[in-house]
Amino acid sequence: MHPLPRPLTREPFTTSAARAAGLSAGRLRGPAVQRLFVGAYRRSGDRPGLPDLVRAALLVAPPGALVTGVTALRLLGAAVGRVRPVHLVGTHPHPVRRPGLRVTRVAVLPPGVDGLVAAEVAFVAAAPALDLVELVAAGDHLVRRGLTTSAALVGAAGRYRGRGSVLARRAAGLVRERVDSPRETELRLCLVLAGLPEPACNVVVGDDREAVARGDLVYRRLRVVLEYEGDQHRTDVRQWNRDIERQEQLEATGWRAVRITAERMRRPRSVVSRVLQVLRDAGYQGPDPVLGPEWTTSFAPGVRAARSARAFEDV
Repeated sequence: MHPLPRPLTREPFTTSAARAAGLSAGRLRGPAVQRLFVGAYRRSGDRPGLPDLVRAALLVAPPGALVTGVTALRLLGAAVGRVRPVHLVGTHPHPVRRPGLRVTRVAVLPPGVDGLVAAEVAFVAAAPALDLVELVAAGDHLVRRGLTTSAALVGAAGRYRGRGSVLARRAAGLVRERVDSPRETELRLCLVLAGLPEPACNVVVGDDREAVARGDLVYRRLRVVLEYEGDQHRTDVRQWNRDIERQEQLEATGWRAVRITAERMRRPRSVVSRVLQVLRDAGYQGPDPVLGPEWTTSFAPGVRAARSARAFEDV
């Protein structure tokens, strides 16, 4: 079989571009070509990435459409939500109905740069497709990377009147600076939504003479540090030894260090109970946690597993 014309091997292409290059309808259905959307294709072979999928979507979308919602968040590095459908926004008067593609129609395009809506616009537009933990994790990521500010997210959520507006406002109010990972977000929300006091994110701790470490989540007044530990903390011997030395240093300066593993986060009730016990030992006299509807919706059995599966979903 003849190879595809060179221009069609570099980027996604449309049906009309294929015909102009001499490809028949039969070739478009053949093994050398992969259909990404109705009317949009790419060369078969290596697995397409999200940028390929977005470029293909823009080929069949109304002119001037921008990437928004979960798709924009993923392109900005936030691993939340599902890869499909690709979410765009445009001003075209007629609806676009293609499997795997969603185009929201608006009267005026929101602000955007390089084909993407502004980060805070993507945040609120993603609210209908995400749960509270995912949306806060996305906001934490955007703020950490300097793509927006927590104040801008709160403002955008306050102005938003579309579907998911209540969730957007709630999530924006929970976004924090200096959050290094979505797992830290999840651990923080596991505690805060249960009614425990909110820890500070990634602050330096130690004694009056010197800084000892930077803690993931810190209760400064109670001198308690919570550390989230993914599996690499167990499998990397050097990391494991550093963790032990760090904990010894913290305890030597009067801090309680609690290590929350990825395995324990699969049992979020246990996490709440363990942290409460440590806080009580440190002098916390506040109310007991309450695992109400918001906590249950976010951390019920199966919810967290589904959230993790979406985060690692491939194209």
